[in-house]
This record gives sequence, structure tokens and C-alpha cells, in this order.
Amino acid sequence: MTATLKDSKTDTPGAPTRYAELASMLVKDIVEGRRVVGSLLPTEHELAEQHGVSRHTVRASLRMLQDLGYISRKKAVGTIVETANPNAAYTQSFGTAEDLVRVAATEVRAIDDVRDVTLDRALARRLEAPVGSAWVLLSGTRVDARKGSTPVAQADIYIDASLAGLVEAIRSHPQTLVSALIERERATAIAEIRQVVTATLIEAPLAAQLGVPAGSAGLRLIRHYKDGSGKILEITDTIYPADRVSVAFQLKRSRGAALGL
Repeated sequence: MTATLKDSKTDTPGAPTRYAELASMLVKDIVEGRRVVGSLLPTEHELAEQHGVSRHTVRASLRMLQDLGYISRKKAVGTIVETANPNAAYTQSFGTAEDLVRVAATEVRAIDDVRDVTLDRALARRLEAPVGSAWVLLSGTRVDARKGSTPVAQADIYIDASLAGLVEAIRSHPQTLVSALIERERATAIAEIRQVVTATLIEAPLAAQLGVPAGSAGLRLIRHYKDGSGKILEITDTIYPADRVSVAFQLKRSRGAALGL
């Protein structure tokens, strides 16, 4: 049975747009094997009729899938399913110091607590997010699967309140980045990742949980995951003991610029 969507001039505030809903349906069809790699998707006209939406909505949905890497579109051929598991690639600008920071997230999540939060002034300042904004907070540890089950970091993951329906998927797929789940389940491309690294001291009881002395050195990594419009969809606030993470950055010299040291 084919699900249908109806175009409307008004949407419930915070609800996914029609084209995002259609894109999410198509992504699930691809991921779950109903649209196999190498096959052609139906035409825009056929998709519009099948789902009860306009061709404008279909085009916007297909553009989103193309941006995510699931499909390609070729004249005189059609819309081709390229992959069920696209690898997102991010290019990094070097305009400011904070743009230089890059750390790969490879640990498995272990979620201990989930709750709704509204950012007060202090928390909003720490996370660099709007005061009064609503989020779902998933708290727990990160475990390096290659080194046993000992926690290597403490992580608070904030997802925009409109993404609350993804909590179960986040719990069920601990080895999948939350940003990847957002892209897959909501067909929303993560266009930018911003990261800030600061020094911190690890106090009890977190120190005991991470197996380090109280008051030992640590690094706090705060990441913002933003969509194409600049809206923050996810914030991660992770604390690592200093000897368990390294932060690498690269500086590129502008052509013709003098290098002052």
C-alpha cells in the first residue's frame, strides 16, 4: 500500500514539510531495499500521482535525496538509485580558528538518561544556543569498542525538540552517528559541523566513572550540527580525559601572504 501526502499551504509549526516527508519515505524505501541500487525511481509525474503531491514537492524531495547522495539524476535516463548508505563528506573552511578543529567521533554510545530540557541562560551560554530553546537531552557515555567496555568519555547529546521521534532510533543504533540518523530518517542534510574545544578539569563523580583521578585534565568538545539554513539540529557536549583524545588542525597559507611567527 502506497502512503500518500497532500500538499497544503499551511503546516503545523515544527512539523516536517511535505517534501521532507516524501524524501524520508523514499530514503526508507532505498535503505530497506524496496528501491534497489542501480534501479530507476518513478518519474516526477508518477511520484506526484502516487503520493498525492505536486511535482514541485517531488522535485524538492528529489533534490534533497540528491544532496544526501542517495540518487543521481541524468537527462534522458531518469533518477537512479546510487547507494543505500551514502558517505557524507564535509569540506572545511579555514577562515577562523574554530573552523580548524576536527575530531572524528568513533565511539559507541551508551545512553543512560533521556529527558526534555529548555535551555536557561547559563546552559545556553555554554552550548552557544538560543536561550529558551527546547531540546531532547540524551546523556550517557562513549565506549571505544576496540578497547573493551570501559567508558572513554561522557557525552550529552541534544537534539532539536522537533526530532523527538528519533530517540528510539538513536537508542537502537548506538554505532551510528546521530547526525547520520537525522539525515536518514528526516532526509535533512547536515551542511555544517562547528566544533569548539576547551580545557576542563574532570571532577568527581565523573572522574570515577571515567577511571581517572579527580581534578585531572580533560577536553570538552562542543559540536553544532546545522542544516542548510543554518539551524542547529544537534548539539553534542563531550568530555574526554586529556590522554584519550587528540585535536588536529591545519593552517593553509593564503597566496602572497607573509607568514609571521
